[in-house]
Amino acid sequence: MSSLDIAWIRAQFPALAQTVDGQPAVFFDGPGGTQVPQRVIDGIGNYLINANANTHGAFATSARTDAVIAEAHAAMADLLGCDPDEVVFGPNMTTLTSKTIQARASHC
Repeated sequence: MSSLDIAWIRAQFPALAQTVDGQPAVFFDGPGGTQVPQRVIDGIGNYLINANANTHGAFATSARTDAVIAEAHAAMADLLGCDPDEVVFGPNMTTLTSKTIQARASHC
């Protein structure tokens, strides 16, 4: 069994390098967390520069946005062993659950 390289893992999260009064900052923000690895920061920056647009528009950036979303659905479906149309993204679980309940109620 190999051990985790904690120093390498921490180095992937730039926010963890912050200090307060010369001491390492501690984040107690729950399991979802708000600190993200550098690759996420880079990915968001790349999206904002190259593809940021409304979905399904008649623009090259809209087509790129649609492709990013489709690729994300496909990747999560592969990870979860389901179909891409069974993957749903949203701002948080409360909002997703609320929308699901509302959608089901409207079909009754």
